[in-house]
Amino acid sequence: MTKVTTDDWVSISDHLGRYCWFVDEGMGEEWAALWEPEGVFIGVTPEPIKGRAALSFVSTSTYEQLKGRLRHIAANLHADYADGTRDIVHARYYNYVSRWDDTPGNFTFAICRMTLVRDGDGWLIRENNVELFAPPLQVAQ
Repeated sequence: MTKVTTDDWVSISDHLGRYCWFVDEGMGEEWAALWEPEGVFIGVTPEPIKGRAALSFVSTSTYEQLKGRLRHIAANLHADYADGTRDIVHARYYNYVSRWDDTPGNFTFAICRMTLVRDGDGWLIRENNVELFAPPLQVAQ
């Protein structure tokens, strides 16, 4: 694998910032728009979450359950182009999640392995596969 260019790294880092901000603010449509139409989120619920409608629901329902008091911080991002192309990227990062409601503190820590595909000047998430270090939030599907 080949490391991504600085421009692509900055663009992917911005994408992850929006990913964290939109999910924390319950901006379901905006969060889902960061994904491919059939994007897949693996590891936060017993079954993978597939497609923008289901992804949007994750953001809005989590926001409602915790009254907007959940916060994500993505860190230690490194990204490589998939073999033979600069239009698919494998990104790896940590996601620290804290809660600030009636029981503030650490919520979970996740190792994230994300596949992104180039979309014009930006990126869309094809898949985010996470390994949680604490039980996942119970989100109705």
